[in-house]
Amino acid sequence: MAFANISREELKSSLNKTVPVSNELKNIKVLFVPTHIDPDNPEELTSIYKNICSSKFDTLVVIESYNGELEKKLSIPSNHSFTTPFGEVSVNDKLRNELCDEEDDFYINDGGMSDKMSLYTQLMMLQVCQDNFDVVSIQIGDYDPAIVKELAFALDELFRNRNALLVFCCDLPSSNPSELEKLKGLIESNNESGLHHYLNSKEKEVEGARAFMTGVLVSKYWDLDIWFTPVNENTTYTGGFAHAPVAQTAV
Repeated sequence: MAFANISREELKSSLNKTVPVSNELKNIKVLFVPTHIDPDNPEELTSIYKNICSSKFDTLVVIESYNGELEKKLSIPSNHSFTTPFGEVSVNDKLRNELCDEEDDFYINDGGMSDKMSLYTQLMMLQVCQDNFDVVSIQIGDYDPAIVKELAFALDELFRNRNALLVFCCDLPSSNPSELEKLKGLIESNNESGLHHYLNSKEKEVEGARAFMTGVLVSKYWDLDIWFTPVNENTTYTGGFAHAPVAQTAV
């Protein structure tokens, strides 16, 4: 397995150098993150994870888009555990089976397993933030928007009231600010059909669009606001998280 050439100490140092967006933000259960760590710029990821490091989650759910199509449209690896350079993390077999019971298109299947999976990156990040959690990995192996919606419904049903962190792996290029503004506009205007259309078009530059769209839908179902990390000259990709709306102070 190809792991990022970065140590636990380096990631901890990067986390310590970053600050959370606000201590007032509550109920952060959804992250939108780049698929892999850049050892030369770990802040792309640590600036996002910093916002949840004070929380403790029972389960990490990693949702990523398979590069192509899988015979089993929503595939969940059969592993009983996953191992990174930072240690072993057990799979939550009960939740995995519940997902397969929830909808017809979920299967325990290893067709999408590869060195390119973002799963290991996200495991390493949460291992730096906390101990003692389990994991469920889901790969989206079909381009049909109905599959994305089916997955979003299942995640809403199973994880709304569970102490789980949902991580949606997607590369949002910082080099295209107009695309970022377009995505923000479609999300803020609640234009679900327009967002589906754009993310399925050749115009988009987002990689992992199916995972991104699923995360947007889950955030909508949970009445969460989406915040994106600021773009600067050092970032290749941006990301963000979804949080409960901040109450406005009466004037």
